Amino acid sequence: MGSPIPVGTKFGRYEIRAKLGEGGMGEVYLAQDTTLDRKVALKILPERVASNELRMQRFVQEAKAASALNHPNILTIYEIGTDPGAHFIATEFIDGETLRQQMMHTTLTINEAIDISLQVASALASAHTAGIIHRDIKPDNIMVRRDGIVKVLDFGLAKLTERWRTDEVDRDAATRAMVQTEPGTVMGTTAYMSPEQARGAEVDTRTDVWSLGVVLYEMVTGQEPFKSETASDTNAAILKTEPPPLSQLVPDIPGELERIVKKALQKDREERYQGVKDMLLDLKSLKRELDIGAGVERSSASYSQEPRQSGFSQKSGASTQLPTQISSLSQQLRLASNARWPWLAAGLLLAVLIAGGWYWWRQRGAVDSNRLSALTVTPLVSRKNDLGEAGLAQHVRFSPDGKFVAYAAINAGNSGIWIKQVGGGEPFSNKSETAAAFSPIWSPDGLQIAFISKREAQKGIWIMPAFGGSPTLVRSLESPARELVAWSRSGKIYFQMNLDLYVLNLVSQEVTQLTKFDPSKLLDRSFSLSPNEERIAYTDHKDGQIDIFATTIQGGSTVRVTNDKAIDSNPVWTPDGGRIVYSSNRNGVNQIFLAFLDGRTPVQLTVSDSGSSVLDISPEGAKILYATARYESDLWSVRLDQPKEVQITSDIGIELWPDISADGQTIVFQATHATSGVMLFNCSLLSKSLTSDAAPTQLAADGYAPRWSPDGKQIAFLRYTNGPSNLWVVHDTGGDARPVTSGGVTFGGFAQLPYNFMQTQDFQWAPDSRRLVYCANTSGAANVWQTATDGSDQTRLSDNVDPGVLFFNPSWSPDGRRLAWLAMSKPRGEQKIPTWSIWIKTDGTSQQIFQSDSVTGLIGWSKEAPELIVKSIAGKAGPPALPDDVDLFAIPITGGGPRSLAQLKKTYFQNIQLAPAKNQIAFVTRQDGTDRLQVISVSGGMAKTAITSNDNRVYFSDLVWSPDGKTIYCGKQASWSVLSMIDNFK
Repeated sequence: MGSPIPVGTKFGRYEIRAKLGEGGMGEVYLAQDTTLDRKVALKILPERVASNELRMQRFVQEAKAASALNHPNILTIYEIGTDPGAHFIATEFIDGETLRQQMMHTTLTINEAIDISLQVASALASAHTAGIIHRDIKPDNIMVRRDGIVKVLDFGLAKLTERWRTDEVDRDAATRAMVQTEPGTVMGTTAYMSPEQARGAEVDTRTDVWSLGVVLYEMVTGQEPFKSETASDTNAAILKTEPPPLSQLVPDIPGELERIVKKALQKDREERYQGVKDMLLDLKSLKRELDIGAGVERSSASYSQEPRQSGFSQKSGASTQLPTQISSLSQQLRLASNARWPWLAAGLLLAVLIAGGWYWWRQRGAVDSNRLSALTVTPLVSRKNDLGEAGLAQHVRFSPDGKFVAYAAINAGNSGIWIKQVGGGEPFSNKSETAAAFSPIWSPDGLQIAFISKREAQKGIWIMPAFGGSPTLVRSLESPARELVAWSRSGKIYFQMNLDLYVLNLVSQEVTQLTKFDPSKLLDRSFSLSPNEERIAYTDHKDGQIDIFATTIQGGSTVRVTNDKAIDSNPVWTPDGGRIVYSSNRNGVNQIFLAFLDGRTPVQLTVSDSGSSVLDISPEGAKILYATARYESDLWSVRLDQPKEVQITSDIGIELWPDISADGQTIVFQATHATSGVMLFNCSLLSKSLTSDAAPTQLAADGYAPRWSPDGKQIAFLRYTNGPSNLWVVHDTGGDARPVTSGGVTFGGFAQLPYNFMQTQDFQWAPDSRRLVYCANTSGAANVWQTATDGSDQTRLSDNVDPGVLFFNPSWSPDGRRLAWLAMSKPRGEQKIPTWSIWIKTDGTSQQIFQSDSVTGLIGWSKEAPELIVKSIAGKAGPPALPDDVDLFAIPITGGGPRSLAQLKKTYFQNIQLAPAKNQIAFVTRQDGTDRLQVISVSGGMAKTAITSNDNRVYFSDLVWSPDGKTIYCGKQASWSVLSMIDNFK
């Protein structure tokens, strides 16, 4: 290009400071925005180049494509403009270097390569959601800031996919037409082109998956996968040859990373990752696995006498390695976990029998280290969960020969029995079966499977041929059986019903009750039959603990197998009859333990933050079958006037339950790497700017359900310890959090999939930001309370003395003069269902204004008259687990009947939110098996769809409005179940 533009030259309000670089699309300069006093980068396209119509089209397309996106890993476009003699784009200035420059002088570590790939994948996921394909991902278009933040540049080749709504933005029609390249046109950078791109074929989002795979390959190995002498040779290599395996170039490469790269570089795009989001999830899981491994290595360093040098490059500091036994086992676990299974190793790799079990076994001398080091982990089934599916954490059994497993799973809305060969192959089921079925067990000869089902108006125990055929009802049951326990060699089926163990004689059809536990103890007994069919193991609640017990079937003496404060469950006998493998809940997460009937101390076998539930042991005792669960949740926003989705968070693990500051500039939310149960109550509370890409700030630890004060200066949240949850408050900038209550606060709970609060709110700030209102059960009765933010002046606002009534969801009126809440009266006497009611307090007087036998929820106060907006489902006594038809109506507080507003079809009852202006209601409906975020006017009319999930197993959770009512924030959530084996256990 020509001479550099002199320093001090102005283009509009931008003053040139220095030249940064140049490329085929123009020169880039550092400039100063003289109006906003900030540094910017100016890409300038000179007039002689602008006269080239194609280059000008690409220049404009880059600006429009990038400006349509708002993501922390995508370069922000400030302005596109013209000045005499030139066209320019003003963007944010990146204080860093391109990935290409970084790789020229630095050897990236594995973790660094994964981190960069994660950020690029997150940016591409956002672009693809907006209907934009980049088509030119390469190291030159990836910038890395000094603080490690990655920015994707140059959307000059970006293509708008068919997802673009062409009927909405007519002024962009010309631009769209410009970039719809004809088949046969090759656009991109040769070394990073996908095979379809190299052929000039039509491309879709999977072309970016390929290019990212090439970049990741190059970061890890230091060389391009298809490098050749000429561009045509490179093109031929892309189409015909396979690159050298990563393990050939980097011997110590994690097997999972090699699998990810290999899958991204499948020449047939149907075999490639079908979306960059899937690749992103695999990368997240791998990073999490390596982080866990690094932590275990550090904790195990004291055992290591001769640290070995790592095969990965280290920028600083010495590397410490596991001792020989642990390192060997780690390698075997990596191999056994096999590349096909994303993220599984996060819960297993360097977790099973390493940090916990290995230490215990070694110290106690239970087995020799050589025998222990032979243990491996083999994944069998990994599946994304359907709505309403409990996952694979129960009802999975080995066949009598140990070659197959049978399990129940939901597919296309139906629960059926699936069979998977242990040695490989895909799971299969009886395709002709459509009725719900669960809890399969094998016959002793392995030719039949019994299961629980309700079909043709008959509920009971059914039997079908194991590998295809019609089921037969063998015994109807008046009460629903919960689980089939065992099919004995003597022709009996043991099953759990009404929290007790029963046995069905298949010959006589006689059903006998074997146990008679206290029916008031609502406890899952988790029965297991001993190999000799003479004893049972089960869980029971005694002495304030839930432990494992064993007794004879005939009701003889009972042995307490475990005795600790943990919650023990899922006992399974080993074939020798002298040991029991079980699940033990420690700090909210299930771990696998081994107990001995001779009184020895139980041994912990797994250390995982995903939870491991024991399911079965193979007949020869060499394999332990178990399940893990994993949840992912990121926060997104959608502008209602466009609509356009923007990803707010993309960290590993779970980010959920957001709230927005009064000025709309900051989001507060909770985050955790744990993925189950009570751990959601022990999250980090983070705040993040919505106007910059600054990293989140931690405000507090061990909290949940954060809520901004109306003045934006404080955040109230709940903190769960050993007792009930209590209210705490922290400043918006962080610092020491302080308790507000100590006697407990009622928390209404939450749904697991998706993560929706059961109540609209569990506490609320007063309009003056000086007080908080909440519900609490004190002195045996629930009431509504008010407190100052320093914990003083705690005042009871209601006068309930009935222990059978529960209060939820306190809600101030906008003027702070009235208070409303929801009440639920438990069933009494002959009454079978609860009663729901709405109460208000005005001028010191409380009164009930509404009552119903159908489940009811309080949404909020209306804008016009003094009314409350309420939701209900006719004929349902309690909140449904699945979307249902929800009625909305307004209740006058001055008297009069409810006024119907709308009926929301197939809507999540727990996820309905009123806009700050009280004029609109946002909700999530599930139509055609897919979540849709919709908005409807409070005055009625047709609902409008804002966004639709692009994956029918990705769910929208916990909607939150921005203060100006123009944006809705929500979680996007998915869950996975994984069925795995610990092998060589015996």
